[in-house]
Amino acid sequence: MECNNIENYLHASEFSCVGLIASHCDLSKLCIATEEAKIFDIIPLFCFDFVDDVLAHWNMELTNPDYEKYATLICGGSYLDSYGKTQLNLGFKKVWIYYSYAHYLLLNQFNDTANGAVKKQNEWSLPTPLKEVNDFSNKYRNMGKEAFQSVKDYLCQNKSSFPKFDDCHCRLSCGCNGKCSCGNTKKMSGFKFSTIRK
Repeated sequence: MECNNIENYLHASEFSCVGLIASHCDLSKLCIATEEAKIFDIIPLFCFDFVDDVLAHWNMELTNPDYEKYATLICGGSYLDSYGKTQLNLGFKKVWIYYSYAHYLLLNQFNDTANGAVKKQNEWSLPTPLKEVNDFSNKYRNMGKEAFQSVKDYLCQNKSSFPKFDDCHCRLSCGCNGKCSCGNTKKMSGFKFSTIRK
């Protein structure tokens, strides 16, 4: 099975510091989880054009003039915010790993057989109840959201370096979110019109 995500971007060993991945983990399920996370979490969070740009710069040479900025975006690091305080960017890769692991936890509970999907079970252990697995998966999904927020804050601070980043939800200096209300019109409030009848 060909898995571009595992072969080109994320490696199984990178999950070991995030979640409990067995040394003999099912790489085909991990591959599915990374693809699901990319399609259903990463692209909706960052937008396809930006994700495509990041993936195109994932394995660049050290001599590339853009190496440092993409390495910090992908792998994370510290930066100074607009108030001069040091902040942490967890990195695009960490966001993808958290969401992938959340998907992997759910996928890993089942095996596909000729008779349909079956729940894993053996004589030496009991499977974890699906509700507990779902709660654990949601825990990692929430970690992914927090990691995304740290990356988004970094991108908002450095938006001139990443022109494909949609800065629609960045805080402006006036304290408002978005530029021109992200294309939405402002709703008038405080006025109510009605027809008066006699």
